[in-house]
Amino acid sequence: MSNKKTTKQKVAVLGAGNMGTAIAMVLADNGHTVHIWNWEGDIKPLQDIEKYSENKKYLRGHTLSKRIIAKYNIMEALEGVTQVYLVIPSHVLEHTIAFAAKYIPDNAVIIDVSKGLDPNTLRITPHIIQKHVRPKLKKNVVAISGPAIAAQMAERKFTAMNIAGKHNVVIKKVQAVMENDYTRLVPSNDVMGIQIGGAFKNVYTIAIGMCDGLEFGLNTKAALLTYALDEIQHMIVAMGGNKSTAYELAGIGDLIGTSLSPHSRNRTFGHYLGDGLTTPEALKKITQVVEGIDATYALMRLAREHHIHAPFAHMVHQCITSKTDPRPAFIRFLQQLGT
Repeated sequence: MSNKKTTKQKVAVLGAGNMGTAIAMVLADNGHTVHIWNWEGDIKPLQDIEKYSENKKYLRGHTLSKRIIAKYNIMEALEGVTQVYLVIPSHVLEHTIAFAAKYIPDNAVIIDVSKGLDPNTLRITPHIIQKHVRPKLKKNVVAISGPAIAAQMAERKFTAMNIAGKHNVVIKKVQAVMENDYTRLVPSNDVMGIQIGGAFKNVYTIAIGMCDGLEFGLNTKAALLTYALDEIQHMIVAMGGNKSTAYELAGIGDLIGTSLSPHSRNRTFGHYLGDGLTTPEALKKITQVVEGIDATYALMRLAREHHIHAPFAHMVHQCITSKTDPRPAFIRFLQQLGT
C-alpha cells in the first residue's frame, strides 16, 4: 500500500476537517510522519485524534495511524517538515498562510488542496499562498484538484486528481510522497484552469442537489451537468486557463464526483433548497462550510467582469439569495433550457 521507494519524511497537514484527515491518512499509509493542525477555534478534531486515533467530528468511523500526530500550535506543526498540505476553507486561507508563512522551512513544498478563489479579492488560492511566502518558496507552490470524496479516500478507494505547478521537479516531489496504489496524481501546468474547475463545480453541485429535493432523476441531472461544464469551460478560458482542462480530472471529473456524491455538503445544501428551504434554513442543518455559496457570488462577479453569459449560475444565485421558496426559479430555468 505504501510507496516504499520514497524516503520517509515529516509533513504537515493544516486543516483537520474531513479532507485534511483523509489526506493525512494517505500520507501516513505511505510511512510518513504527519503533523495535523486545525484552527484554534476548533480543536475537538485534534483532541479526538490524540485520544481515540479517530476524527469523530469530521471523519467518524476511520481509525487513524499513530503516525498522525495532533499539533495545537501551528509553529510546532511546521517544524522540520518537508511538505505542507493546506486543506483549509478558501475564505480563511489567507489569514492562515499570512501567519504560517514565516514558519515554513526553507525548501519545503507547499501543496494547495483548498482550491478555489478568495471570495473578496477573487484571487485563486495558489496566488494567495505565493503572495505571503518568502521568494525562495514561491516556486514550490503546487495545487491539487479533482474528484476526491474524503470518506472514499479514507476507505482507500482509488482516487485520481490533477496536480498543477510550473516546475516538474516540485510536482515529482509531491507525487513521490503522496502516490500509492490507491492515490494517483496526474500532472498539469494549468494552475488557473484546475482552480476554476475546482471552485465553480460547487456552484452547479447545488443545483444537482436541488434535483434530489425535487425528486428529479438522472435525465435532469445529465442535462444540467452538460450546461454546467459549458459555463465552467468559458470561465476557465476567460481567466487565462486552457479549454481542455474542463475535460480533465479537475474539470468534468470533479464536477461529476461532487455533484453525484451523497457526502457532498454542496449537494446536501442544494437538496434542502429543493425541499423548499431558504438558504438560512438550509445552513442550520449543515454543520460545515458550504463553499458553493461564496463560489456563486464570485462566479457572478467574474461573469459580469468578463462579459460571460452564465444563465445556469445566475439561476443558482437566484435560488441561494431567495427569501422565499427557491424552487420556482429552478423550474423556470428548466422550462427555458436551450432557448
